[in-house]
Amino acid sequence: MLGAGGMGTVYAAVGERGERVAVKAVHAGQAADDQFRARFRREVTVLRRVSGPCLVPLLEADPEADIPWLATAYVPGSTLGDHTAVHGPLTGIQLHLFAAGTAGALAAVHAAGVVHRDLKPANVILAPDGPRVLDFGIAHVADGTAVTRTGMLTGTPGWLSPEYYRDGTTGPPGDVFAWGALLAFAATGRHPFGTGNAEAVAFRVLSAEPDLAGVPDDLLSLVTACLAKDPGYRGHITAGGHFATFAS
Repeated sequence: MLGAGGMGTVYAAVGERGERVAVKAVHAGQAADDQFRARFRREVTVLRRVSGPCLVPLLEADPEADIPWLATAYVPGSTLGDHTAVHGPLTGIQLHLFAAGTAGALAAVHAAGVVHRDLKPANVILAPDGPRVLDFGIAHVADGTAVTRTGMLTGTPGWLSPEYYRDGTTGPPGDVFAWGALLAFAATGRHPFGTGNAEAVAFRVLSAEPDLAGVPDDLLSLVTACLAKDPGYRGHITAGGHFATFAS
C-alpha cells in the first residue's frame, strides 16, 4: 500500500509490461455512495483530459466497477509535506525547479479547461526528475457540471482562495493563489496563513497578510502577487509555465 485518504487507497502494482504502476481504489463502503462515485468519475474524466510536464499519466480506469479504480504511472518520492517535515524547506535551485515544474503542470491543467482546486503539499510528489502534481478528485471542468453538494466547502482549509471562501467562486486564479501558498510553504516549511481550526484559517486568508518571512527575495514579489486577495491582481500562469501579473 502506498497511501490512503478519505476517498480511497493507493496500491503499488506491476503492469502487463512489467512497469510499476499505482492503483487507486475507492473505499468499499463509499463505492455505493453516488456522490463519491460521481467524484471518482470526474477524476477519471479529468485525468484523461490533462497531460503535460509534471503531471502523472492515466493508464487504465474503470469508474463503473463494483469497486471503482484507476491506474497511473508510479512516481517515486516523498510528498512536499513529508519532505519538508524531515529535511526542511527547499532551497536554491531545488526550490526554483519546484516552482517551474508546478507552474508547468498548472499551465497544462488550465490549458485543458480544468481547475485543480486542491493544490497543497500532500498533492505534490518530489520525484527524482521533478515535481509531480497529483489528485484531481475535486477538480472542476469548465464545460462540466459540479459534483459537490450545494453549500459545502470542498477542499482543504488554508489552501482555498479568498473568493472561494466568500462566494464559492472557482477558477484558474484560485489555483494561482494555492500555487503562491505552495511556493511559500516550500521555501519556509510554514503555511503563509498559519494553522489552526478551519474558521481561524479562513479569517486569515480573507483578512490578514501572509507570513512570507524566509521566502527568498527573488521569489518574494511572485509569491506576493499570487496571494493577492483580489483575483484580478493575482495574475496567471501562461502556456509556457511562466507567471504573468496583472498588477499595476
